[in-house]
Amino acid sequence: MTLIKIVPSNAVWVLALILIAFSQERQSSKNSDVQDLLGTLYAHPWRGAENRCSPMCWDYQFTRPMLKILKLGPLAQEPLLEKLNDPTIKDQVIILLGGLGDEHAVGPIINAMIANEDVAFTPVAERINLAANLALTNITVADVIWHHGGGIEVRRCPENPKECWAEWWDKNKATFTVKGINQSRRYSNYPNYGIYRQQ
Repeated sequence: MTLIKIVPSNAVWVLALILIAFSQERQSSKNSDVQDLLGTLYAHPWRGAENRCSPMCWDYQFTRPMLKILKLGPLAQEPLLEKLNDPTIKDQVIILLGGLGDEHAVGPIINAMIANEDVAFTPVAERINLAANLALTNITVADVIWHHGGGIEVRRCPENPKECWAEWWDKNKATFTVKGINQSRRYSNYPNYGIYRQQ
């Protein structure tokens, strides 16, 4: 039996390779957990968000799987984006992205909204667009639908919110980042503000 003598520099490389493999295995396990949770969304239909008093008083009525996904935080963003055009869970995916998405989720959410001329032909179109309005307002704190993320309703574009958000995004996408927002988010009904937890 031949023994291979590992010199110290080789030992460092071997250790680094072991750590990389371990990290990749853990990431793969986490991705599998996210996919499993996303699969449970199909068996737990969402009733949608209900307004209780003002633009700030929303009862999101999150299902148990939705709450678990929100707790995962940014790890769930990419898998959610991959499911964004699945008509069965589109409304759930959008509202979840609103609780944990960053600027990379804004354009895809806007694209997933239902244009005014397609509302009559799209099941749950109004719920999808409401979810998008809430999600985009929470991510951006933009006053497209509600004044700075809460308070007075702007009612600037009740007929075609997709068009209004697309216009806002065209003007802001080159410079907008979630980390650049200094203003407090007032949609506190998202559990811990998703990734935007206020200290």
